[in-house]
Amino acid sequence: MRQLIFTSALAGLDRGRSGFCTVARHASLRARTVAELEKMSAYEPPEGTRPTVFLFRVYSGGSEPLYILTRAGDAGTDPFGRPNCVVHHLIFRRDEIVRLFPPAETALRFRGWCEKFEGPPRFLPEDESLPPEILRGDGESLLPARRWKELTGDAGNAALLCPRGDPRSTVFVGDDFMTGEVLGLFAESAETLGAANAWEVAFSTGICSKKGAGRFLWRMVGERELAVRHPGDFILDFLAPLSVLRAPKTAFAEFARTGKMPPTDDDGFPLGEDDDADETADSAVPPPLASAPAGKAFAAGVPAKGDAERKRFADIAGTAKFLGISALVVAVVVFGVLLWNPFPRRAAESAPAAIAGTVSAEKDAASVRRGILEARIREGDFAGAAEAWLSFAEAFPQEAEKLRQTHWPRFRLKTPGAYAARVARRLALLDAGGVWTQEEKMLVAADLAMFRRVCRELELTPGLVQKKNAAVFERAEAALAAAGTEKD
Repeated sequence: MRQLIFTSALAGLDRGRSGFCTVARHASLRARTVAELEKMSAYEPPEGTRPTVFLFRVYSGGSEPLYILTRAGDAGTDPFGRPNCVVHHLIFRRDEIVRLFPPAETALRFRGWCEKFEGPPRFLPEDESLPPEILRGDGESLLPARRWKELTGDAGNAALLCPRGDPRSTVFVGDDFMTGEVLGLFAESAETLGAANAWEVAFSTGICSKKGAGRFLWRMVGERELAVRHPGDFILDFLAPLSVLRAPKTAFAEFARTGKMPPTDDDGFPLGEDDDADETADSAVPPPLASAPAGKAFAAGVPAKGDAERKRFADIAGTAKFLGISALVVAVVVFGVLLWNPFPRRAAESAPAAIAGTVSAEKDAASVRRGILEARIREGDFAGAAEAWLSFAEAFPQEAEKLRQTHWPRFRLKTPGAYAARVARRLALLDAGGVWTQEEKMLVAADLAMFRRVCRELELTPGLVQKKNAAVFERAEAALAAAGTEKD
């Protein structure tokens, strides 16, 4: 494994260079490769954002392909007072990747990512071995797909990105806070492709530069960047209800669920399965992509024009049939109501005013609680939104169930970060050499107790809490224990 770090500095590694340039790398990297890596180091995210983005691509400019895993993120201001960034590339050879997990999992496990470069420019030591945390042990597997199951309820959904063993062009719709979760989902989906192909799928967890935004087969975008897609893209909207997801009925979905590949036919279906039934269940899926040649990243495919026309006609016919049947059912129900209850207005007028007033008051109270919840989500107060949700769900469980899929995904995964930031502000006093007062100890204990309750109610398992946030809670627990404070 070799590395290259690109940032803005007073002096670069090459004599006479300053500003944005290479500040650290392995000397064994060829000049042409270095030049290409520097071109890949553009950090020009959408205006008003400075996200941390992970990217993976395959570079085939030399005698053998190079597998490039990249982290790009904000780094404050540079020595010239401009917004700075650090772009850190890991470069692997083919003989190295066979010992590793898929690239997205490698990105999660690697502990040496550079977030802010310090010190003079330098060449990195050439005799470095692969870091032990990214090596795959004998028999280790990411399947069954635990992260997909925790987030969507079905581990088989990992096969949505590659329903028949070939990856398809997929756009995730999400937020920056989901970067860790999306990496985990990418890793488990890549695992269903097998070790030989897991390192051939180019992906991005965000937009680093508009010039290369559409070059990745799997990519995450925000709602406002959703226009950056191809006509044949499969859209996975993680800001919308996830109950609409349906895993394909293929062997690869079973592989994702069990970790064991069942016998299949030539099309990737389990032996004995009805192919027509599977096509119906997977009708929203663009045709599978052809396998990429060795050393090339998979590229996006577009459905054939004839297939698209037939699918559009079938969709229109199906919709018309559904509307016709629905209209007939509604007419029968209305006729039945009028037949058996000819005086609905008189019955309503005879209802006690007290009951009507009670129903109205309850609706008003539910509307107020809902308004508070929505306002906190809009303002980015996700800890407050979680607490408002608990109160709302306890008082109006039926109303909360209606809003569950609308609002829940928008803030539940942001909640750990919000509580971690709140607790970290109180830990800053200790880091500065101060001491908590009794009141501050009680506030920290209350925050931790509330977060534990929020985790239970929002079904936030440990796997959905980022490691950096979990570390903050662990520090706070240890500090409280050292102070002899009762946590609960």
